[in-house]
Amino acid sequence: MDLVINWHITEACNYKCFYCFAKWQQKNQREILHSKQNIQQLMQEISLLPSILNTKSGCSFTGVRLNLVGGETFLYKHQILDIIKAAKKYHFKLSAITNGSLLNDELIKIIANEFSMIGFSIDSTHSESNLRIGRAIKNIPIETDKIYAHIQNLRTINPKIDIKINSVINQFNKDEDLNDFIRKLSPSKWKVFKMLPVITNDYSINDSEFYAFLERHSDLEDIISSENNDEMTHSYLMIDPLGRFFQNSSTSCGYDYSSEILISGVSSALDEIKFDVSKFIKRSKLIPNLNLNTRNSPLINEWLSRTHLT
Repeated sequence: MDLVINWHITEACNYKCFYCFAKWQQKNQREILHSKQNIQQLMQEISLLPSILNTKSGCSFTGVRLNLVGGETFLYKHQILDIIKAAKKYHFKLSAITNGSLLNDELIKIIANEFSMIGFSIDSTHSESNLRIGRAIKNIPIETDKIYAHIQNLRTINPKIDIKINSVINQFNKDEDLNDFIRKLSPSKWKVFKMLPVITNDYSINDSEFYAFLERHSDLEDIISSENNDEMTHSYLMIDPLGRFFQNSSTSCGYDYSSEILISGVSSALDEIKFDVSKFIKRSKLIPNLNLNTRNSPLINEWLSRTHLT
């Protein structure tokens, strides 16, 4: 099994989604991606993580999938090329999450040739909803038809590339029907997240509203993967733009941080944050679909019990 490490390479983004959790204590430092030397050093430290966790937790990680996240991941093209070059040295698999708004022919070719998976963050197909969410530039909302065209171009260049869609469900899209749109995109997985109130509780939804969204999309159960807040907490291994491990705070909004990996070393920094390896493995091995056709389904009953709906 690959150890998936989510490196949030930058806080910068061309969108202003109100629920965005990509807000870190920057300490007036340059983000690591702007230094080739720091990128190289971070890749070296990350390469040690599988053996460290295998020793500490009795796991059997065999490699690393480095998932690049933002902000907007493809805001800095040249820095992305530096990361790709450094990651290749350690034989990392590469994946990324993007809002898709900045992709052009050159970036599409890079992604198709260098990444095994690309995920697109899409919350709504309605212009008004995207404006209220913040997926807009100068009051011009994201154009989902362009995202579809990008996906088609990626598949033309690399038919084996894995396409996924991420959606955060909140007050502005909880009643939307995305069935036809998701079928059109034909992703291998549609990750549906209940808005996690890390930064704000504004426009969050309750468990019943989230369940209703899932039930409305029951015909897509084969590709739906949903996670509640408990499953998400401490089950992701995340690095911020300054090269610190971080996790959602257990007591309040915001994050708990480790020291900087490039200063203290990856092993010491890892000891300073909560990372539940068993949760990570369980989440990675979860059946990616939920049988949403009936509330009597064992899978639905399990999800309901986890989210306190029963």
